[in-house]
Amino acid sequence: MTLYGHSGDIYSLAVLQNGDLVSGSADNEIKIWNLINGTIRMTLNGHSGAVWSLAVLQNGDLASGSVDDKIKIWNLINGTEKITLDGHSGAVYSLAALQNGDLVSGSADNEIKIWNLINGTEKMTLNGHSGVVYSLAVLQNGDLASGSRDKTIKIWNLVDGTIRITLNGHSDWVRSLGVLQNGDLASGSSDKTIKIWNLVDGTQKMTLKGHSCWVRSFVVLKNGDLVSASDDKTIKIWNLIDENEKMTLNCHSGPVFSIVDLQNGDFASGSRDKTIKIWSYLVD
Repeated sequence: MTLYGHSGDIYSLAVLQNGDLVSGSADNEIKIWNLINGTIRMTLNGHSGAVWSLAVLQNGDLASGSVDDKIKIWNLINGTEKITLDGHSGAVYSLAALQNGDLVSGSADNEIKIWNLINGTEKMTLNGHSGVVYSLAVLQNGDLASGSRDKTIKIWNLVDGTIRITLNGHSDWVRSLGVLQNGDLASGSSDKTIKIWNLVDGTQKMTLKGHSCWVRSFVVLKNGDLVSASDDKTIKIWNLIDENEKMTLNCHSGPVFSIVDLQNGDFASGSRDKTIKIWSYLVD
């Protein structure tokens, strides 16, 4: 299935608890999609810049981050904006929801902020990166991983805001992060590679090479395979056991910026070609 509706690049995707898909675009809009029939349930307007990041909150609300430097929290029952978080001085490129209901944001101002969504206040600012914070991931133990234009990944203790470890290995911007089922961390970079890290000792376990341009985004499927999206216009599926590329999907006519696991065996991809594609992956 291919979804048409945005008039700009598709920068961010998320899946709701009911299985609907959310997309954020360079057209400044957020759309909610019914994946049964491919129709748009709702369009959220409020940002004055491209929507680069999305996060689904524990209570079912949606958080969105934009080039307008703002974070907005949306009630998806009626499509209204509940609150605007104003504190970053640069584009908000990454968001992550914490188990306690707080929200984490990473920005072009090089900062990471923790937000209390009950009253809309900043709880903590994490300073340590010397470049744009493009990616965030919450680890199984509650720590936070952040990836940056400064080519590093940092692991943060969110209790006191200190850096536990800095991972060096990428030779270009770290654009995406994700946690594997075994607790390892995966990172995708503008250096065209994906790296898997052992967070116990901070060592690299493997490097996946195959893309010919930036790795923008990836997801790890329930069967353990990793699916990566790249500016080379392809999606690749990787076996993390033998480090082999299983499959390359050539379907988008532009760079693939975003990818999300739909939790039912399918995944979705968003591209500069202004389309979202739904893929069915039959695991052998």
